[in-house]
Amino acid sequence: MFKERSWKKWLLPGILVIALVGSLIWGYQEKQIRQKLQNRAEGQYQKAFHELTWHLDNISGQLAQILISSSREQAVLSLATLWRQAFAAQANIGSLPLALVPLSQTENFLNNTSTVANVLLSRAAQAEEGLSEDSIKTVEALYERSQALAADLNKLGAKILNHELSWTEVETAAYASNRNLEDNTIVDGFKLVEKRLAEYPEINLAGDFAPVEPETKKIRGTTEISVQEAEKKALQWWYPQPGKHEAQSTYEGVGDVPTYGIEIPPLTEKEGPVYIDVSKIDGAIVWAMEARPVEISKLTLGEGEKKAQKFLKKHDLFNFVAVKSQKEDNTGVYTFVPRQGEVLLYPDQVKLQVALDNGDVLGFEGTPYYMFHRTRDLPVPKLTRDNLRSIISPRLKVELIRPALIVNTWGQEVLTWEVRGAFTQEKFAVFYNAQTGSEEAIIRITPPPEFTFTVAS
Repeated sequence: MFKERSWKKWLLPGILVIALVGSLIWGYQEKQIRQKLQNRAEGQYQKAFHELTWHLDNISGQLAQILISSSREQAVLSLATLWRQAFAAQANIGSLPLALVPLSQTENFLNNTSTVANVLLSRAAQAEEGLSEDSIKTVEALYERSQALAADLNKLGAKILNHELSWTEVETAAYASNRNLEDNTIVDGFKLVEKRLAEYPEINLAGDFAPVEPETKKIRGTTEISVQEAEKKALQWWYPQPGKHEAQSTYEGVGDVPTYGIEIPPLTEKEGPVYIDVSKIDGAIVWAMEARPVEISKLTLGEGEKKAQKFLKKHDLFNFVAVKSQKEDNTGVYTFVPRQGEVLLYPDQVKLQVALDNGDVLGFEGTPYYMFHRTRDLPVPKLTRDNLRSIISPRLKVELIRPALIVNTWGQEVLTWEVRGAFTQEKFAVFYNAQTGSEEAIIRITPPPEFTFTVAS
């Protein structure tokens, strides 16, 4: 009896001791895991910062190299490297735990550097001479700022190493102090960098380095239509015989094209709600969508394209050519462009989404067509179709050549020859300037692979 009581007397303390030891072991393991994760994060932050300083030093060096270069070839190489370095530096900043620290000046400098490099690279690749005087002045201004930025970050990097400062502590302090990051050496260092950059006059890139705004057509109408008119237009546009369907305004859109947002609720389970944007200026339909699921595909992409063409003609949109088709979630998505004579007008495109279960059109995007479509004064190509064939790469198996108007990198409309062809299993559209023969753009049009998922039973 005494032995039994003695055994029970020590049972509970024994269990508590085992639980305590277990909790200590668990706590130690959790601490080790957290420490490993913290060390890994610290290593990643240190790596990102040192790569940032390295890229900025290279940016400064490449800007100097551009300024002392006297050949177009060297300028092209330096500008290409400069663009890559600026892009990489932007990625490095995004990898640092500085989301709560304003870095607008640093980010603006890198954006300007990337923009200038991209613009000058394109110009230098097509020109026979070096950079213009205005371009050199812009590069000089960037170089001056890059020197200051690189020097300040190198000083900050030395402090971080000498005082063994922790990036993870910056991250922890930022959230623990409700965004108050006073008296932190790393944060103070970046604030100093921002202050130094803010002292320089702003670099104005609105002239030579800003894209040209495409010319828009003259919008029809002088007064806004009413909400009731918009509801009526939307209903008749989507349902030529609306029956019991009713339309109601749900919002007003702002921007380049002010619109009324119209909703048409479904009457049956087979339908989905329809949302339509109607231009306030002249009542044109600029966007529409029916939200209903499409569970299966019964039609091919080609059959869906015919349904889309029929839809366009029903709404008085004639002489359109399909330039792209793609299957997405049992629907076909088609891009159409109108023709002026034989020239395809790519800026004026429309997109349609067709359900491949029954061929109904579920989506219409006509904003580019609404904003840009007009009759243009197109030049006569200096480059003939026969001369074009002599400059096409022999590796491209040509399938189609046709004239096309596109918008180049700077927002300018350019008359081109569109050459579609294949290289091994890839499909491309190459656009050659119809006046100079230079390549304006190369677009990969290889359709994406389709994946089929099966569930094991």
